[in-house]
Amino acid sequence: MNKVNVYYGPKNEFETILPKRIRKTTLVELAVKSDARKWEHLLRIEGQQVDNPAKEEPEKVLCLVAYSDEYAGLSENAIQSFVSFISQFDIKHIYLQNPPLYIVEQLKKVKKNIKFYKHRYNTMDLEHIRVLNNGFSSKIIGQDDVRNHLITALYPLCRPTFKKPLVLMFYGPTGVGKTETAKFLSDIFNEKLFRKQFSMFHSEDFASYIFGGRHSQNSFSKELLERESNIILLDEFDKPNPVFHSAFYQLFDDGIFEDKNYSVEVEKAIIICTSNYASEEEVRRKLGDPIFSRFDAVIKFNQLKVQAVRTIINNEYLKQLNELCIEEKKLVESSGILDRLLKVSDKLSNARQVKKVIREAISSVIVWELLK
Repeated sequence: MNKVNVYYGPKNEFETILPKRIRKTTLVELAVKSDARKWEHLLRIEGQQVDNPAKEEPEKVLCLVAYSDEYAGLSENAIQSFVSFISQFDIKHIYLQNPPLYIVEQLKKVKKNIKFYKHRYNTMDLEHIRVLNNGFSSKIIGQDDVRNHLITALYPLCRPTFKKPLVLMFYGPTGVGKTETAKFLSDIFNEKLFRKQFSMFHSEDFASYIFGGRHSQNSFSKELLERESNIILLDEFDKPNPVFHSAFYQLFDDGIFEDKNYSVEVEKAIIICTSNYASEEEVRRKLGDPIFSRFDAVIKFNQLKVQAVRTIINNEYLKQLNELCIEEKKLVESSGILDRLLKVSDKLSNARQVKKVIREAISSVIVWELLK
């Protein structure tokens, strides 16, 4: 193997560094070739006829490309003896995306001139803050205090000397804009939000996901390496057992997350944790001081006022109306749904509830008219 290239980052950017007009062999294809050679060797030993006997010299491979998700297809033995595994072949170029630590450590022992690439994520600057300030109130309804607090909290990221992640805790009732604020930030960066819903993990699954299990299992560190954005949303951060909080100390302090298989550097990221706690004191009491002290800002999202709910009703009604065909629009517009919804706006408390009620009301009008 003449040249080894190791890339850390998302797949779409990894593919931009791959050489053009060269026959590429993936890691999975190489594993299939390796298995075929082993079977041919066994057949020769047993004295059976082999139609295409394997050549004694190593097969030439111009360019080996290993994607993040392919390492899971290798056996534990192939990972632990990766150099021996690929040495069965005469490989000219090697490109590895987000390889496990064990593979990199092996390669360093036999290759001195490994070239490392790290994806450069967009980072906060003053222009991003201007866009946030100008567009926040139209995107996140009824949370102007959040905008002011958020802008103040984000400004340190504009300084070149500020390298660690900015860690924010958003707390407040459900459906009032916490997740939407994270989405708005990712939209400003024109990137896909990295979002993990922590309430979906049970303790046993969460342990291997956070601390690392077998290399074939998915993990938080692996997904961090593959992320497309430096906006990281840890939704419902309060749901897992507090015993897991220690796994995030180094990430929040220094921007480094490590488990048994991977090490990830997260520089100048915006990490947003959310919870439905009612007060900052409750956040501190339930999560504990060790993790609470690592939040750079704790930002409260208020219960929506009636006028904010009315604005959300108008916006969501128009959004759902525009998704209908012309005939359906006429039915809905003539039904007076919007006026009826606005009259009960004081009974609705959050954006998710509004979306659901409007969707059900529109569907009801259309389906019963069609059934007449």
